[in-house]
Order: sequence, then structure tokens, then C-alpha cells
Amino acid sequence: MLAEIKDNRQNYVEKIINNLDEYSYRNKRYHINFAVAIVYCTKNIDLREIIDVKRKTDKYISLDKNLSCVVFDCIDSESSQRAALNLQKQVEESCLSEDLFMEVTTSIEYESAPKMTNYLFDTLEEFLYHIEVESKLAAIS
Repeated sequence: MLAEIKDNRQNYVEKIINNLDEYSYRNKRYHINFAVAIVYCTKNIDLREIIDVKRKTDKYISLDKNLSCVVFDCIDSESSQRAALNLQKQVEESCLSEDLFMEVTTSIEYESAPKMTNYLFDTLEEFLYHIEVESKLAAIS
């Protein structure tokens, strides 16, 4: 899991950043904030079939079968948490919570799309590292 994410990280990051251009522009020019959520399911579940983006200004970005990104437009920190909880509810029914990773960051917290995206992947890689360590420890026991 971790090796696959690390191998493809640059491609994933570039795809997200390219999709954030319009949001970044509006953020810099008009101070319209946005949030980015990354969703990863350790189960072999196609997130494209589960995640339903409600608002027209939000964007779903499929990165891989079990790795996706959602951009929430015109949002503050509190609203981003509510949007993330709604997204989590959508996914949890098919992907049990212990098999689910989700992290959200906003343009309020990070001033650039690369910083936002790299933060999300850093936390995803840390999550997967801990899963692998726990799995190895369980195998030893």
C-alpha cells in the first residue's frame, strides 16, 4: 500500500494541483477559500462508485480505484469539517472506518495548492506506515 502511494505520489500531486488552478486563482484574487479532502480506503473498493459530490462548484478527483480527492469550494474551516463528515458518512458504509483514511485541509491553513497537497500525502503516508508496522507486529506475535 505505502510503496504504491509513494511510487505514484508525484502523479497524484500533479493531478490534484492541476485541478486546483481555478480554486487557487479565486482564492488569491477574491479571497474565496476552499478545502481539499483526500480519501483512501485500504479495502479494494472503487470510491468512484461511492462518493457523490453534491454542489456544482465542488469537484471530485479520482486518483486511483481506492484513492480520491474532493475539493469543496467557498468554504471556511468549520464548514470544511462538516463537509468532510458528510463525505465520511458516504464512504463508511462501504469501507469500514478502520479501513478508511480521510484528511482535510483548507486554503486558510495553507497558502498554496502544492503545500496543501503535500500535507495531505504526508499524512496519508504516515497512516499507511503505521498500518504496515502494526501488521508486521501482529505477524510476529
